[in-house]
Amino acid sequence: MNILNGQEAFAALTTGQNIECRHMQSGDFNDIRNFPATVYVDPEYEFRIAIKFFTIGEMQVPEPIQEAPTKGTQCFVPSILTEVLSKSFKWKSSDSDLALLQRGQVHLMQEHANTHALALITISGGSIEAPAETTSNDVENKTSDETKVWKTSAQETHELLAETREMAEAIMNEPTHGPALNSFALEVDQEIAAEQAIKHQEHLSEILNDIALANTPAEVNAHIRYTRSWTEEQRKPVMTAINKRLVELTAINPVEVSQPPSLMVRIQSALTEHELNELLPEVRSRHPDIQPKLMDCVKKRRFELENQVVTL
Repeated sequence: MNILNGQEAFAALTTGQNIECRHMQSGDFNDIRNFPATVYVDPEYEFRIAIKFFTIGEMQVPEPIQEAPTKGTQCFVPSILTEVLSKSFKWKSSDSDLALLQRGQVHLMQEHANTHALALITISGGSIEAPAETTSNDVENKTSDETKVWKTSAQETHELLAETREMAEAIMNEPTHGPALNSFALEVDQEIAAEQAIKHQEHLSEILNDIALANTPAEVNAHIRYTRSWTEEQRKPVMTAINKRLVELTAINPVEVSQPPSLMVRIQSALTEHELNELLPEVRSRHPDIQPKLMDCVKKRRFELENQVVTL
């Protein structure tokens, strides 16, 4: 679940998104229309984009995403053949990623993908309960409870670190344990920061590699959109790589200066030498590389006009 602050929520609201709100001490989100406008500046409230649902059989299933996420985003797809009802992957905009998106299979939350898979199994008359004859001690009994959430080890680790820090902060001011817990909370913060730094570095490496392989300026510049939420310092290596690749592409495919069709047509269609002479200042203002071509055209048209006068 992506939690938004007041500024982010208001920005999402202005783009037409449905927003839900809750007090931090409350467990349930509710429609933003049930709250006063002051909640946007109240730090005790948090927000999220409302989850949309569709129906499969008799089950309400969270809608899959409709637009491609940024590269490196953790995504999930329903999986009816695995014990855990979803598979995770990092978005790379590959052909297979785009095919899954087009077919409505990509979720940003694992529990949503699990529910999607459970609905597909249920509407087919299937079940996720272990067969009655199973005797292996290695197989755990599974429940068909729709609300059960399967988490990856990385998610569990991150949530455990965050939960541990919250517990430490709750008693941090106690004189007996305060100093030790302050040190422990700092250590937890450092572990979370290290985890985020690793993920950022992986994403950065993918972007830099894609920039180096881009074949056109448009492909190169398209990578800027993946850094919109980054700081200026984080974006710096990407901008350096973009500038470097643009220079390389310019050397490989130099821009050719072509004569402007409109001026060429006007020269060729000039009816008198006077009209032709009026175009000369504009010819001289053109790029030096194309002036000779334009002047050749002027000479040719002047010759045609002079010959026409002689023959009349």
